[in-house]
Amino acid sequence: MNPVSIAELKGLTDFDHHETRVSHAIQAACASPEMLLRFFSRYASWNGYFGSGVATLAGKIGRSRGLFRDAGEAIDALADRSVLVASYIFDAARDEFDDRSTTYRDTHRDLAQAMLSGLIHYLRGVAPELTQTPAALNERMADPAWLRTLDTRVAQGYGSFSQDLHETIFASIGYHLGSELLADREFSIIDAALRRNAPALVTFLEQHRERIGQQDHTAYTWIVIHSGSGGAVEEDHFRLALEGVNFALGCVPAATHDEARRHLHYGFQNFARDHREFFTCVNHT
Repeated sequence: MNPVSIAELKGLTDFDHHETRVSHAIQAACASPEMLLRFFSRYASWNGYFGSGVATLAGKIGRSRGLFRDAGEAIDALADRSVLVASYIFDAARDEFDDRSTTYRDTHRDLAQAMLSGLIHYLRGVAPELTQTPAALNERMADPAWLRTLDTRVAQGYGSFSQDLHETIFASIGYHLGSELLADREFSIIDAALRRNAPALVTFLEQHRERIGQQDHTAYTWIVIHSGSGGAVEEDHFRLALEGVNFALGCVPAATHDEARRHLHYGFQNFARDHREFFTCVNHT
């Protein structure tokens, strides 16, 4: 079997252009407090759908017992490997719903909200006109129509609304691989840009704690754990997903490998399209 490689996936899109687009978007956002609030409210909102998408995909794979089988096992009840394939994807969901780097319950959505809450507290000191009332913040931080459409595409990319078929599952795994591979770099770029262009904000967030639910969170943790200078969780999730897709290929007939790869590439390119659209539109009013 010819395994799927990172070089193969990187050849499906122009990574330099993706990184340049992320860099330009965060540089533009650093130009004013209002732009920072707009950027991070949308970035946190968009990211908030991926954890649920990963969980959806893990369940989708796990229940597809007829698709992933050990060819060396003749007893049907013992041959199913669907949950084992799903486990490689579920590792990412585990962190999304309770990050392993802490001893308490930390969903990545909570951490993103703590960052947003910390940003709001910071802006009350430097641009109070942006944060005068909850109603004003709700209006400024509301998702625009294009983002709501993109959120639906995230759900579709991860396999919601589709049947549990060979082609839809491999396309969804491709979408997941794209999200992990591109997100690893984007968080690092955002972290570096903030430290360079908004050091006072970074210092404030690193020293500030926000209560979300029943737990206090350091406000900059969300950025740190995802960036290459911190926990690099996206890199770890990508490695596991890549192992998973190669294990999955070993559990389907060799005659279907080329077709599975085409669907995998299709899903990966769909995420690259959505990633490009988000960072193209994120700073627009």
